[in-house]
Amino acid sequence: MKERFHLNSLYVKILSTVVVGILCVSIAISGIVINISKNIFIDTYGKSQEKVFIQIEKNLNEFHSDLIQITNAIRSNWAFRLYLSNNNLKTKTASKTIYQMKKRLESAIPSSVQNISVLVVGVSGSSYLNQDEVLTTKPKYILLHEITKRAIMSKGAVRYEYLDHGFTSSTKYDRVIVATKALFSVKTGELYGVVYITIKEKDFEKIYDYFTMETNDMILFDNQEKVISSNQKALVGQKNHILYNYSSDLSKNNEIRTVMKYNNKMCTILAKDMPFFNGKLSAIIDNSKALKEMYNVPLIFAICTMISFFVLVIIFIIIQKSMKPLSTLTKKMSKVRNGRFDQHTVVDGTEEVRQLAMTFNYMLDDLNNYVNQLMKVQKEKRKAEIHALQMQINPHYIFNTLASIKWLIWQGNADKSVKILDSFISLLRNTISNTDEFITVSQEVENLKNYCYINNTRYGDKISVEYYIQHGCENYLLPKLILQPFIENAFFHAFPNEQRGIIQVFIQEVGENLRFEIKDNGVGMDEEQLMLQREKRKVKTEHFTGIGINNVDDRIKLIYGTEYGIHIVSQMHQGTTVTIELPKKQL
Repeated sequence: MKERFHLNSLYVKILSTVVVGILCVSIAISGIVINISKNIFIDTYGKSQEKVFIQIEKNLNEFHSDLIQITNAIRSNWAFRLYLSNNNLKTKTASKTIYQMKKRLESAIPSSVQNISVLVVGVSGSSYLNQDEVLTTKPKYILLHEITKRAIMSKGAVRYEYLDHGFTSSTKYDRVIVATKALFSVKTGELYGVVYITIKEKDFEKIYDYFTMETNDMILFDNQEKVISSNQKALVGQKNHILYNYSSDLSKNNEIRTVMKYNNKMCTILAKDMPFFNGKLSAIIDNSKALKEMYNVPLIFAICTMISFFVLVIIFIIIQKSMKPLSTLTKKMSKVRNGRFDQHTVVDGTEEVRQLAMTFNYMLDDLNNYVNQLMKVQKEKRKAEIHALQMQINPHYIFNTLASIKWLIWQGNADKSVKILDSFISLLRNTISNTDEFITVSQEVENLKNYCYINNTRYGDKISVEYYIQHGCENYLLPKLILQPFIENAFFHAFPNEQRGIIQVFIQEVGENLRFEIKDNGVGMDEEQLMLQREKRKVKTEHFTGIGINNVDDRIKLIYGTEYGIHIVSQMHQGTTVTIELPKKQL
């Protein structure tokens, strides 16, 4: 701890500078905030929101005009009059009438109006709904509803009503706003139906939701002081006498905006009469929240930037001087990362940097010695391993294979004898004669095919081997004898008692790696058997080689690193899958 707070430490210098800078910025911002005129801000912000408020009023009136267009189309259409006035139309006439109603209504609904349902109920009890849904309230009860009575009393005017739920299956559990209009005969003046245009309150809110935020609330009243729509859902369907009176006072004074105390907070109130909606549109702006979020940011930013600039200049000078030795050390480390282990650094700078430089130099010496020794050991180990692999060809396998060839010749099967002899020669040439550590995928597959053909000749063809090689993988390199031990293991352990089976070999590119999968549908292994297989480092049965699973895994890790290796998944009676991923290496 004492070393950490050394007077010459980088930590103390940066900490002191940052603390002084933060104090300066905090004091400056506090003084600026205190001196900002709240009244000017509230007025400016209120004017900007007033423009948005007026635009919302325009949007609502446009929405009303669209609904008027729909109701007028219904009122002037002969099909609606005929359908709503008669409930005993013939089937052909009724179908034609409904088709005309549907066609007229589709052309009357503007593309800008969405998420509405249009219901028309006739005094005869007939009804028409433009949506693919069902009525949850019978037409006769809809005609007896209070909103219907008020619509009839309005003598053809469009009324907007709030309901806790709609009349259809899609609005049964939603708050809705219903625009109603009574339909009267032009000739007789008699009522023949009522139009109900329903929109969910949450969809209606989209007309003005760009105005609402944490500081702003929007409220639409009817003439009974009831809130029919608001972003504050707790207010919807309730009466708000106080805010309604504030809105009325503004309208009487021909004003749109005022500042007053509301709910114990200073708020800006915006209000407009909405004659088409037979109500009022009001907005509430919480000035205290707005002030917190919307201070004069450019001015504060400019002043803070100036203060921060001076503080940063001082910090930069100090850090530049202190960090120069550390920067030199970093450059040295970058060169070490590229394999250059002779990059000793000068011990200089602050206490921490000096300690770091000395440790780095000691570490570099140790690392250099260790790497040189490790490279020497690995080189010798790789040489010994290749030689060992070539010497691991089981003599019994060779003797018995030659005996099988002799038996075929004795039987007179010359063609098969020649073919198995060619396969045996090719297998021995690629494993014993070829001293290369790496071979191509195509060569490894050829060795596997030769090995499998020899086995099928010796033991029968009850086990078949299938190869699925992705195009383009043939010339990639892999260590010799990586796949053969797993094919061999599947032949002798996956299919006991002369059981039939299939071994599948998949080779494909996966990103920057080459994936090898060897699958069989044999008896499989449990966890204990799988562990025993892993621990076998040498197989002493009559196999082609004595290479165990761990030998292959160790060899892969030695060549490519510990992130590569073998992954085995096996289930009893379902088979075994061996997966090997190696980095791609071209010929």
